[in-house]
Amino acid sequence: MVTSAWSGSAVLFDLDGTLIESMPTIERHTRLWAARHGLDPEHTLEIWHGRRDSDVIAELVGAGLVEAELAWMRDISCRDVAGITALPGAAGLLGLLPPRSWGIVTSGERDVARARLAAAGLPVPDVLVSADDVTKGKPDPEGYLRGARLLAVDPADCLVVEDAATGIDAALSAGMYAVLLAGEPADSPAALRLSTLLHMEVEPSSAPLVRLRFEPAGSLPAAGRLLETAGPARRGGGAPVPRQDLEAVGSGRAAS
Repeated sequence: MVTSAWSGSAVLFDLDGTLIESMPTIERHTRLWAARHGLDPEHTLEIWHGRRDSDVIAELVGAGLVEAELAWMRDISCRDVAGITALPGAAGLLGLLPPRSWGIVTSGERDVARARLAAAGLPVPDVLVSADDVTKGKPDPEGYLRGARLLAVDPADCLVVEDAATGIDAALSAGMYAVLLAGEPADSPAALRLSTLLHMEVEPSSAPLVRLRFEPAGSLPAAGRLLETAGPARRGGGAPVPRQDLEAVGSGRAAS
């Protein structure tokens, strides 16, 4: 199996579906919300994934109801955390990363994110960027750029771990590398696809850099393709990000 590696300054994680298993809980709340407004629950679920609550609420029921509906969603999301657990590999991975080398960028509100992290038994990072902190949600890069700024690192030296195409788009627009956890269609423009966080390993002797090793599943693209798809990511719309930061280490040569 070809193993890939990345080294840089910081890792930014999405939360729901990336570090924690919360989809059954989110779906339960979303269906209840859709029923309140006589909306098709399947369509509501389809367009909500990876986006801020406020953006979807405004789209479906109008901007005038956003504050009241956000309050309803916040209340049920903080009270009802039944079924929320840490995804396999999450606790171990976060435990090996230095505190100021990682953060979370979520489309959810801060209070909800903290409640879900507590329910899953995961730490709240020093840098937690939530829907409260940005004016534009994913796929806009604002959240990830804010995360890099709060960690005092260059966006080009960040790796993003996401489970949604909107988050991948945000990461690449920010000039960052991106890892997509299984779940989205195969044409999502991620640099690398993994089936689980268990396929990510921290090399503890790499400080002050963060160095990760990945073991993609056999059905995923070859390492050379990974660099090819990572190539379009740019630093603030400028020159392409150097490709050598994500390299094949299992084949005895850099991918080309």
